[in-house]
Order: sequence, then C-alpha cells, then structure tokens
Amino acid sequence: MSSMLQIEVLTIIYLGTNIFHLIFSTAFVIEYALHCKFCALETTPVYITLIVSLYSWLVAFSYLRRLQWQNDPEYDD
Repeated sequence: MSSMLQIEVLTIIYLGTNIFHLIFSTAFVIEYALHCKFCALETTPVYITLIVSLYSWLVAFSYLRRLQWQNDPEYDD
C-alpha cells in the first residue's frame, strides 16, 4: 500500500512538472519563432524526421545483425 501511494505521488509530481514543461517550452518555441520569422517551426519537422529515421536505421541494423548471428553455422544452440 505504501509503494502504491509513493507511485501515485510521483505520478502527480511528474504530471505537474510535465504541464509546466509543455507551457514554458511552447512559449519559448513561439517566442523564438516570432523572433527569427518562424525558422524554428520550419526546421522542427526535419529534425524529428531525421531522429526517427536514425532510430529506425539502428533498429533495422541490429535486427539484421541478430539474424546473421542466429543463422551463423558456427552458432550452436
């Protein structure tokens, strides 16, 4: 019961800090975009796409290495 209350309190703290983070980061992005004539809003999707592409590449590469390791004739179950 005690651990359940601790998790609940930590969840509430996390949600509260997450709300503040969303408010202040959104305000910062809007202010920065207005200052540089919306350059940040134009480049953000590009950065997100690059990060997702890099992650997908790493997952595919590690899966390929795993398949190569499992199909190696020297690998003995």
